[in-house]
Amino acid sequence: MAAKPFESRIQDLIYNVDVGIGLWLMKIGLYLLFVLITMLLYTATQFRGLKDPAAMDAAQLGRNLATHRRLITQNIRPASLWYLARKNPAAGLRVERHPDIVNAPLWPVALAVAFKLAGTSFVVDKPSTVFPPEQWVVVPMGHLFTLLTGLVLFFFGRRLFDRRVALLGVTLYFLSDTVWRNSISGLGLSMLMFFIVTAFYLAYLAAARQPEDGRLGAKGVLLLVGSVLLCILAFLTRYAAAVIVPALAVFIGFSFRKKGWTWAIIFLAVFLVGIAPWLTRNVLVCGNPLGLSAHLALNETDTFADNDFERSLKPVLEVDKVFRDLQTKEMTGLARFYKLDLWKTGDGLLLGLFIAGLFYRFVNTPAHRLRWCLVLAIGLLWPVAALFGEETGRLLTLCWPVMLLYALAFFFILLDRLQLQARLFELAIIVGVSITSALPLAFALMPPRAGPPYPPYFAPYVMHVSRMLTPDEMISSDMSWATAWYGDRTSLLLPATLDDFYEINDYHRRIYGLYFTTITRDKPYVRGLMTGPDRSWFPLLEGRIPGDFPLNQGFPIHNMDQLFLTDRERWSRR
Repeated sequence: MAAKPFESRIQDLIYNVDVGIGLWLMKIGLYLLFVLITMLLYTATQFRGLKDPAAMDAAQLGRNLATHRRLITQNIRPASLWYLARKNPAAGLRVERHPDIVNAPLWPVALAVAFKLAGTSFVVDKPSTVFPPEQWVVVPMGHLFTLLTGLVLFFFGRRLFDRRVALLGVTLYFLSDTVWRNSISGLGLSMLMFFIVTAFYLAYLAAARQPEDGRLGAKGVLLLVGSVLLCILAFLTRYAAAVIVPALAVFIGFSFRKKGWTWAIIFLAVFLVGIAPWLTRNVLVCGNPLGLSAHLALNETDTFADNDFERSLKPVLEVDKVFRDLQTKEMTGLARFYKLDLWKTGDGLLLGLFIAGLFYRFVNTPAHRLRWCLVLAIGLLWPVAALFGEETGRLLTLCWPVMLLYALAFFFILLDRLQLQARLFELAIIVGVSITSALPLAFALMPPRAGPPYPPYFAPYVMHVSRMLTPDEMISSDMSWATAWYGDRTSLLLPATLDDFYEINDYHRRIYGLYFTTITRDKPYVRGLMTGPDRSWFPLLEGRIPGDFPLNQGFPIHNMDQLFLTDRERWSRR
């Protein structure tokens, strides 16, 4: 076959660029460029270091897993020492190679793999405001899963409704301040969002692709297996993500024509089998399937203000009092969740459209049922978030991408019913809604730029203090997660009382440094420090160090914001 003349090949190339595959590739390239610029601009203006204790805790777990190949923590809570000692009293307080019994494992595992693949060095010769492993590994990991979620969301929206809902949905997803804030948080929320959105997508496909006879073929089974595996991964990323499992089981039960509830029970059973190994590990280590994490509901109660439960070496737990405390916290938390957290889920106008759309019945039956199962998941998360606080409440934002699709579907239904004659008017309304939805992101990108998360976190200060101790010496601090991550030192969370400090120091493991920050020093002077739960620490904060206190040398940091105490003058050699 003779080759085409050169002129014909040039014409074919021009045709492809104008209307063929070349135009398609050009559009995709420009869209990816838009997403990349948004991602880089948000990171450059908003990220100055990790802000959340849980993010630093997970990061140090990932580093320890990459280094020691074991899930051990340098962020040691007194309550964790107590809890492990209850399981094995003969072993005493286990400070060395302390197993983590608070966090779900998957995000630290993902960080450990990323640290290994990137060949990350945690030794910083010249401390900078932004810790390099955060900048080059932790944040990019979040961005990777944010991009993957956007890709899944496009296919989900196209299958659930149509191409215009999918395209506008993924565009507004990438223009959401909530999405990018989760992406740079270091909390693993982007990875969890990917698991949840994809689990909903696969469950929907299994229901929507049923043949007429209602039999679930091999493809349907594979889709359900994929969905339940993603639910398992979601649970192993954050325990509270388990709320999506009963919601999806209900969806399966109502949506499958034959043996729907049988498949729902199988779905639940496979999920339980999948998480059983990790729950068994926790039982073997500490005697509780969820470790210490369930007990953290006792924080911020009448008995344990702030994080005082974690700081307690010998917490007194009376059943009646614990029940009353949790009941009070649950009721106040439910009110707070409704008044505040619920309305932070997504961008205001679209959230309103989603809620209004609940009163509209979609013709697509699986889509209609999936929406109510999504509402069920949110309803199940409500009491959990009320007990465990704002950090768990943030999980509500993980449902936002799917809520966004339903909001836009209802928006286009309203728009079509206007029967606008001019296409320009319709386009103007779409652009107006898009701009309104993107306003939170636009305001975030405007000056002034975000500064370091101080107080209390400033990596150079933490590194400076931590390096005064040798790697085998333990430090105690009111932000032990930060000294564990930035300082790479075994870090004891500041005990609730000075007596607890003495017990650990005198009988279990010597403490060589005591690091107070604004977390303690900014507490109410009278109700918090003089007469409150921290009154035993008040003399030290005032500079009145007891004669028998082992750490009697020290210096203030940053205009008395912080205070470091140690056993001898260590700074003269620095």
